Amino acid sequence: MSIYVYGIILVISFLVCYFSVPVSIKFAKKRGIIDNPNKDDRRVHKEPIPRAGGLAIIFSMFFTLGFYMILSMFFDEIKFDKQFIGYLIGAFLIAVMGFLDDLKDLRAIEKLLFQILAATVVYLAGTSVVGIKIPFIYNNIIDFGIFAYPITIVWIIGITNAVNLIDGLDGLAAGISSISSISLLVIFLVTGVPLEVIIITIALAGSTLGFLPYNFNPAKTFMGDVGSNFLGYTLSVISIMGLAKGYTLLAIITPIIVLGVPVLDMVFAVVRRMIRKQKLTTPDKEHIHHKLLRTGLSQKQCVLILYGITSVLGIIAVVVTLRMRWKIVLLILICINILVVAIIAKIKTNGSKLKKVIDQGE
Repeated sequence: MSIYVYGIILVISFLVCYFSVPVSIKFAKKRGIIDNPNKDDRRVHKEPIPRAGGLAIIFSMFFTLGFYMILSMFFDEIKFDKQFIGYLIGAFLIAVMGFLDDLKDLRAIEKLLFQILAATVVYLAGTSVVGIKIPFIYNNIIDFGIFAYPITIVWIIGITNAVNLIDGLDGLAAGISSISSISLLVIFLVTGVPLEVIIITIALAGSTLGFLPYNFNPAKTFMGDVGSNFLGYTLSVISIMGLAKGYTLLAIITPIIVLGVPVLDMVFAVVRRMIRKQKLTTPDKEHIHHKLLRTGLSQKQCVLILYGITSVLGIIAVVVTLRMRWKIVLLILICINILVVAIIAKIKTNGSKLKKVIDQGE
C-alpha cells in the first residue's frame, strides 16, 4: 500500500481524536465522570478534571479503522482476516469495561473477567504466542502447546493493566503509548507484517497524539480507565500480531523492550505487594512516577524523563531488530553517560538549594 495512504490514516486518526476530545469533556461533565483530587491521596492534581477523554481515542480508532475497511473496496491488497476482527471485538469489550469502570468503579474481579473475555476472543481469532526458537541453543521451534493460551492471556492482561497503572501523571500514558506505537511501527515496516497490523498501529499513534494536547500538563481532561485500558489492550495485541509469528527469542523480547517502562513498573508493583502480603489490586504511591515526583521534580519534568526513557528503549528495540550489535553497545554507553550527567546535575541542584536554605538560616 502507498505511503500516502499511511499518511492519510495518520492524519485522519489525529484530527478525529483532536476534535472529539472537547465533545468527550462535555459528555464527562454532563454525566459526572470527574476525577476528584480528594478521592484518595494518590492524586497529584488539585482541581476536579473530566476523565472520559479516552472515549475520543476509542472513537478515533474505530472511525479510522472503519475508513480503512471502506478503502478495502478500492484496494485489492486489503483483505481482513480473523485476527483483525478479533482485535475489534476485543477492543469493544475493553471499551465497555473501561467506560463502566469510569461510571461506577467496577470490582477488580469484574474487570478481570472482561479482560479475560477480550483476550480469549483475540486468542480464538488466531492471535497468540504459540512457540519460540532460541538461537544458537535449539534450532527447532519450542511449541508452547496448551500453554499458548495462558501465555497469550497473561501477556494481553498484563500489558493492559501495565498501561493503566502508569496513567498517573498528565500526559504520561498517552505519551508513552504514542512513543511505543511509533517504535513498533518502525519495526513493523522494517520486518514486514500483515497490513492491518500496520494500520492499527498508525491509527493508535495518530489517536494518542491527537489526545495529548488536551492531556499534557496542565491537563484539561484525563483519559480515564476507558482510555488507559484500551491503549494497553491495543499495544498488547499488535505486539503479538506483528512480532510473535517470527517465533525467535528476539521477536518476543522486542515488544518487552519497547514497553519497558510500564512493564517494569507493573512487575515492581506486583513484587512489592507480594512482599507486603497485600492484594495485587491494592493501590499505592510507589509507582515510578510517584518516586520521581518525590525527588522534587515537577509533573512535566517527570513525564519528559519517562518519555525520554521510552524513546531510548524504542530506539534500542529498533536497533536490536536490525541486529546492529555494535550500535547497541554504543547506544547503551550514550544512555549511561546521559543518566550519569542527569544524576550529577540533580545532585548539584539539590546541593545548591540546601546551601541556599542554610545561608538563609544563618
